[in-house]
Amino acid sequence: MIAGAFGVRGELKVDLYTDFPDRFAPGQIIYLGDDHRPATVIATRPIGDRLAMILEGVADRDAAQALFDVAISVQRAEVMPLPEGRFYHDQIIGLEAYTTQGLYLGAIVEILATGSNDVYVARKGTDEVLIPALKEVVRRIDLQGNQMIVEPVEGLLE
Repeated sequence: MIAGAFGVRGELKVDLYTDFPDRFAPGQIIYLGDDHRPATVIATRPIGDRLAMILEGVADRDAAQALFDVAISVQRAEVMPLPEGRFYHDQIIGLEAYTTQGLYLGAIVEILATGSNDVYVARKGTDEVLIPALKEVVRRIDLQGNQMIVEPVEGLLE
């Protein structure tokens, strides 16, 4: 996610939501926003827990600031594989959540980052259930079946 301009020469501050920041190497094509506009990375460098990035065609502070809060993505074919049992957020969003007893909790519509663990938000109509992303709670994720199986713990369904 682009967090704003950095300096006056078009450099961007980028919040990293990846375990693979080296994917943003010079020459890499990335995609900006919901309409997935392609952009070429010219250069990057670390700035604290963020990345400073120069994109082709972004030449000044105004152009950089115009990209504030724009999401950065890569093509699915370029996504780095994750270890067994780990999933990207876009793989989780849309899954249908059920308890181990078969009770439908709703579709996963959002993921909240809480620091210690993510929390999945399952929505069914106007009802929401918050599901901690813990092995004791999330028993199985079946991407092919589009399901998440959840062990109800105390307080989950109240």
